[in-house]
Amino acid sequence: MTETKYQQLTLKRGILAIVIMYACQLLAGIAISYGFKFFSPTNKVPLEILGLTSALLGGIMIITFYWCDIRRSGKTFYPEIGLQPSKIKKSKGLLLVIGALVSTHFLAWIYRSVTLPAFGHEGIIGGGSKMFSFIQTNGGSLEMGGFLLLALFVGPIMEEVVFRGYLQSSLAKKTPLWAAVLITSIVFTIGHSPMILWPMYFLYSATWGWILVRTGSLKMAVLIHVLSNLFYAVVGFAGWDILA
Repeated sequence: MTETKYQQLTLKRGILAIVIMYACQLLAGIAISYGFKFFSPTNKVPLEILGLTSALLGGIMIITFYWCDIRRSGKTFYPEIGLQPSKIKKSKGLLLVIGALVSTHFLAWIYRSVTLPAFGHEGIIGGGSKMFSFIQTNGGSLEMGGFLLLALFVGPIMEEVVFRGYLQSSLAKKTPLWAAVLITSIVFTIGHSPMILWPMYFLYSATWGWILVRTGSLKMAVLIHVLSNLFYAVVGFAGWDILA
């Protein structure tokens, strides 16, 4: 009986996942900042490189922590956070992911490239795209490799496990599914910048949350997140002016 209660995903555990994630990111940022100062006191490290390194370290810390937490909780805990096969056919799930990916990026393009310029806000890009542009111009293969590792592996897994796996799944036990997706997407959006692009980030998060609800599989949410980041990486390498 005690073991069953321990393995149950509660709202407290879901909220705690967000707190732990931000705490790890803060600790990683402090550690990286002081580390660079200690090993290279005379060289000023660009803010983008500090951000990349701390985000990578923080993400690895978070993934490691939750890998241990999930393993410790046992296999009966896996379905509670969506670690299970899709409840719809794999081919249908993939079509769903591709359709959602195309739709959200088309709407995001309209918002960023049509709506914002109409109100005098041209050329606005997100923090990740700014980091990519800086590394592409000023960095080397090591920095670009680190960025791609963060964007295509560490970041999507970390965010989907914490936001969709823990927070949304725990909220869904206490609220309607639409409310769980809504609240999770608001929390997700607040953690991204700049604010003027929040509608785009909310759209992405809500879509990824819906993918989890529709398929029942966290892997599908991770997949669409990875593909979304991959799309913007390809856009960045191609030099197209539709970055987000």
